[in-house]
Amino acid sequence: MFLVLVSCLVNTLLAFFGQENLGIYLIINIICFLVLTLIFTPANPRVKKQFNILNMIFFTGFLVIVIIEFADIISR
Repeated sequence: MFLVLVSCLVNTLLAFFGQENLGIYLIINIICFLVLTLIFTPANPRVKKQFNILNMIFFTGFLVIVIIEFADIISR
């Protein structure tokens, strides 16, 4: 529930400040997810394993976006 509220708040603030780059939305939402799951890690081992899998997937997506942006900056 807390993750949903934080995501709504972050996305609303980004839209309010006129952010149009969807990569920024994705990166900030992934960072929020990673931070919140580190803070509120469940004690159940099965649920913790599922969160770890999601963390790996999101972190990989984050790295892909960063590499693409880095390559774009270098190619200019």
